[in-house]
Amino acid sequence: MILELSRIDTYYGTSHILQGVDLSVREGEVVALLGRNGVGKTTTLRSIMGLSPPRRGSVRFSGREITGRPPYEVARSGVAYVPDDLRIFPDLTTEENLEIARRLSPRKGYWNRDRVFDLFPKLRDLSGHRGMNLSGGEKKMLGIGRALMANPSLILLDEPSEGLAPLVVANLVEVLATIRGQGVTILLADQNLKFCRRVCNRGYILEKGAVRHSGGMEEIWADEEIIRKYLVL
Repeated sequence: MILELSRIDTYYGTSHILQGVDLSVREGEVVALLGRNGVGKTTTLRSIMGLSPPRRGSVRFSGREITGRPPYEVARSGVAYVPDDLRIFPDLTTEENLEIARRLSPRKGYWNRDRVFDLFPKLRDLSGHRGMNLSGGEKKMLGIGRALMANPSLILLDEPSEGLAPLVVANLVEVLATIRGQGVTILLADQNLKFCRRVCNRGYILEKGAVRHSGGMEEIWADEEIIRKYLVL
């Protein structure tokens, strides 16, 4: 397993958000965290990344314990995080946003500026545009491209399909398949079951900070009761 979470408990102040979360991701998989808003999907990703350190439990990446390590150490070990608000530097150009990610990462590998531009041709056309002037879909492209510049083994994506037009979502499906084809494992949190069915091997369904169900995406898709109870089509 490239990623293993065992009995994770994460709090925000006195609020017990994640309650005994267990999950695992095999190398080369695309795995979904599913559930409605507020069930703990983002907190799970933040707990892995060290942004919301768990109070109890274990996070192991590539066989090494990373629980409680600062985010920069987690990133340098090979985990990239694309938050739902993307955190694009508004005053930097598209190319500068990519370059800063390359400079800050000690990791070498397949991904560089030209390969990111090949993956997202529109970013090449926007290379001199400032982040503040990009559309929502363009910022999504840049957020993913910037994560790839660090040459991670694992990418954590928070709500990648949210707010995107159907054509952009269809392109994102192809993009994630290409990324996976280059050996990058993906764990994504998303409400959109139709999107997740197209890109993910398996899914974990969260409700009130706990895993309520897990299985293959086709199995989840076929279970009307599970969809009605926990998910959004």
